[in-house]
Amino acid sequence: MKTSMMLFVALAAVAAVQAESSTNTTVKYIDYTSLKKFTRARSAKQSSTAGSHEQQQQQQQQESSTAGSHEQQQQQQQESSMTGSQEQQEEIETPVPTHVPIPTRPQTEAPTPAPTLAPTPAPTPAPTPAPTPAPTPAPTPAPTPAPTPDPGPWEAKWIDHDQVKPFAQPEPVTISEKAAVKFKPQLHVTNGCHPYPAVNEAGETGAGLKTKGAPSAKCKGSGWGSQVYGRSTWVQGVWAIMYSWYFPKDSPSSGLGHRHDWEHVIVWIDNPSVENPKILAVTPSAHDGYSKEVPPKADCVDGTSVKVNYESQWPVNHALGSTSKGGDFQDLIMWDQLSENARRAMNGVGWGKANTPFNDGNFKPKLEKAWPFK
Repeated sequence: MKTSMMLFVALAAVAAVQAESSTNTTVKYIDYTSLKKFTRARSAKQSSTAGSHEQQQQQQQQESSTAGSHEQQQQQQQESSMTGSQEQQEEIETPVPTHVPIPTRPQTEAPTPAPTLAPTPAPTPAPTPAPTPAPTPAPTPAPTPAPTPDPGPWEAKWIDHDQVKPFAQPEPVTISEKAAVKFKPQLHVTNGCHPYPAVNEAGETGAGLKTKGAPSAKCKGSGWGSQVYGRSTWVQGVWAIMYSWYFPKDSPSSGLGHRHDWEHVIVWIDNPSVENPKILAVTPSAHDGYSKEVPPKADCVDGTSVKVNYESQWPVNHALGSTSKGGDFQDLIMWDQLSENARRAMNGVGWGKANTPFNDGNFKPKLEKAWPFK
């Protein structure tokens, strides 16, 4: 009976272990000594069973030899039982190691990583069409300035002939200015007045002189300096440079002649742009016409400067002519270099029996009249 009880206990323990391992999802690790305990328990049962069988044989022999010793038999059984229990307890407490397969802990598989998806490229935006530029509006033309009102006829502002200040000769810049300076003539005065400035920067003009006294009375030269006026242009393929002088009076003798006098000479050259322009002709003014020299005499030219003479053949008024005598130079001022008021004065002032040869009204007609080439 004790043996059956021990077997039952062992089976119950094994069943409990199996039940626990089958119900728990988590693997339980069993203490190695406990497993040996259960394993040894099964061997102890067999040993205990064999010992009990021998004891029964001894008890039967004792019963047969001592039939009356029932109490002793019971005592022996109790001792034998106690002895067997003590042995069983000793064997259980120190079981012999027996290899029992340990349930292996199921390996937890590493989770399969989710496949890394390649990033979906952002859709390529459609190219933004270039904005169509707004049509450029045509530039608004600047308003046409109102025409400058006509200042009306020039009112002459007369001052004493010896109070008119000349223009200083500017540094030549253009081709025409350089040519005019290069071919500036020399003026020799045989008799009569010397040249004077005719107009100043403000447009004031010299009042001239009466025809009294000697031909050169009160007009032998300005204390401010003298002046020669120039203007040039193309005429039928020839470059014409006009040089003009003003004289306060034209009087061959006392009482003869008139107030104011203008005389001029035209120098005709081939081309002012070439390195060495040539003088082709010279036409000095003489009363209402010209003396024409094509080409000028060699002794009437000093390098690039022609020599002209201011003279009166009594009782005829003064005129210009070529000469071999050297003369004087005056500061040259070209038409375009004059002040606005000076040009207006030259265009508007009436000089009596004289006239301004280089103003807008006279310049081209005089060039045509003086044309020296046939």
